[in-house]
Order: sequence, then structure tokens, then C-alpha cells
Amino acid sequence: MTSELPVPAALTNTVQRWRDQDEPVQPPIRWSREAWRKYFPSQHAFLDALPDRIDRAEATSHAAHAVTPEGAERAFLAAMIWGYGRVGYGPWRTARVLTKNPHAVDRLAEVAVVAREQGGLAAFRDLASQPLRYLGVAFGTKYLRFVTAAHTSDKAPILDAVVRRWVSTHTGLHLMIDEWRPEVYEKYVALLTSWAAELGLATDTVEELIFRSAVSREGSGQWSESWAGSSSPEQRAQAALLELEQLFDTAEAEQAREARHHLDELERIIRRGWAG
Repeated sequence: MTSELPVPAALTNTVQRWRDQDEPVQPPIRWSREAWRKYFPSQHAFLDALPDRIDRAEATSHAAHAVTPEGAERAFLAAMIWGYGRVGYGPWRTARVLTKNPHAVDRLAEVAVVAREQGGLAAFRDLASQPLRYLGVAFGTKYLRFVTAAHTSDKAPILDAVVRRWVSTHTGLHLMIDEWRPEVYEKYVALLTSWAAELGLATDTVEELIFRSAVSREGSGQWSESWAGSSSPEQRAQAALLELEQLFDTAEAEQAREARHHLDELERIIRRGWAG
């Protein structure tokens, strides 16, 4: 059973270092206001009101109104701004989701209602039943995370390329996120829930700490944490691989599946290159 996998030593160590530093919150991320204003002219007032740096709490506050189409659009924007940070193609990719899917904001609002009434797993299953084109699991679960955090105690943890690779490295469990697969997400949530119970943390906090530790060790400049690791040749190679992973986060499902084998092989090459 997935939930019976023991807590990896790497996670135990991460939690200890985080606690030794008095449990610092995840720092807010800087974003380019002008880039987002260019793609969302009707949302200038909303974008101008956002702070220069956005954290999880800020994104969650906007998700509180996601059960209406107007609120869902703003909640989605806040989640994507937080998720992409300074990545230059973030505004274009977000606009593509909203413009290439008829009634996209209505669909996002419907999912928010499911999240409020039935919780995170039900919201994932609902979105998986009628997914939005160009919205993959990595960024879709970012939206679900903030919507569930705003409406219920049953938070939907984010499952992106960073967390997926960390889980694969430390447990051997390969979570396929090239498509919306409810059974995969349920395994992931069960795993985090079991670890959270043993560590005395919320499931959402476990995901956050895995992400913060992993991006720091992979050399991500915009997300690195001083307590989680330092730069090395392997970490820089992992950072480059992460950039490639993100390029396929919102690709068509067939393209994502085709890329998966090659990305996994690159990861194995990086590991072997610095093994021992």
C-alpha cells in the first residue's frame, strides 16, 4: 500500500532543519505586474491591487470568492501568478487556458463549488472528468490547493514536477502527471497523509516542505531556501531539468507523454553523473 511507505530520511531531516529555524513561512514570490497587465487588460484594477510579492496566504485570500465566475477568474490569476513567479511565459500560458476553453471561468467556479462542498479529492476528480485544455496537473493542483484552503480544512496538496521527482527519488514511487489521473492523485494524498500523521504536521505542510527543500537543492533561484540546501553542479543540472519539466506542464497530453521518457532518462543521467 502506498500509504505504508515509511517517512524518508530526507523528509525527516528537512522537517528538523525547518523546526530548528523556528518554522519559517515560505517567502512570497516576486512577479512582473506589467507582463500580466498586458495579457489581462480587463483585470488591471485587480492586478494593480496585488502586492509586489505574493505568498500562499495572499493567493488563498482571493480563492475565497472562487465559487462565482468573476471570483474564480481572479482566484485563478492569483494562483498562477504565485505558481509562475518571475517565469516570463506565465501570463501567456494562463491567458491561453482562459481563452482557448469556452466558459473556462464557469468551469473553474464549478470546481470551486465541488471543493467547498466535497473536499480536495472530489474537486480533483471533477476537474479530471472535464479537464481544461492547457491546464495540467502541476498548475491545476495549485488552483485546487488555494480553493480548498479557502473553503475547507481538506486542502488539496500541490502535485507538480518538483514534488513528483522528489517522491520518485526518495520512495521509488512514480506519480504520472502527464494526464489528470484521479487514482494517482489519491495515492499521493494517501502517502502525504500518512507521513503527516507520523510527523505531527498537516498534509499540506508536508507538501510545502518537500517543495521548498527540493527546489533549493535543485538550484531554483526564485524559490531557494537558505536552510534547505546549497548550490552544486548536480543541483544546477537538476535546475535545468526542472525548467524542461515546466515547459511540458501545460502541453497537450500526448506531447507530455512523449516527453516523459526523455525527461526521466535525463534525470537518470544526472544522478549517475554525480553518483558516489
